[in-house]
Amino acid sequence: MEEKVIVKSERRVSNTVLFIGCVFAIVGLGLTIAYCSGIFRGVQYIQRTPFVVPDWLVIALPPVLFLHQAIAMFLTLRQNVYSSELRSVRKATWVFQVLLFFTLAFLPYFVWGGMMTGAFAVATIASALALGSTILTYRQTVGGGVWMTILFIVSALITLYIGYWAFA
Repeated sequence: MEEKVIVKSERRVSNTVLFIGCVFAIVGLGLTIAYCSGIFRGVQYIQRTPFVVPDWLVIALPPVLFLHQAIAMFLTLRQNVYSSELRSVRKATWVFQVLLFFTLAFLPYFVWGGMMTGAFAVATIASALALGSTILTYRQTVGGGVWMTILFIVSALITLYIGYWAFA
């Protein structure tokens, strides 16, 4: 007896190329934007800091955030999407991830520009986008969701610090 088998053949990018593309696009472009903000001057030039965070931690935060986002995006994009519901979830994930990328990349400009209320607003938006991206990523892959959860926790802590700094 013969069974009917439907095979969907689609051309996909290899996982290695996809991973390298995600990392270079998100981490490379994000660090270029964030590090041009003056972040290398350190926190000693910023006024009214509630408590001094070590310079190495401030400089190390953008690569950590962007690397988590890149890995989560890679794990999301390598999943196959066949239903219309998952296609709409994938599109929403793209929108949230792109907006999150830009808010995280341009947040240092507000901090080092001395606009603490603006920095708090951008950090709050980034945390909300990170939460939305986390939920959407969990709908597609658990591994990517875990990476996004870490990004959300770090961005929420940054928002709390900036909020305390702006309104203390």
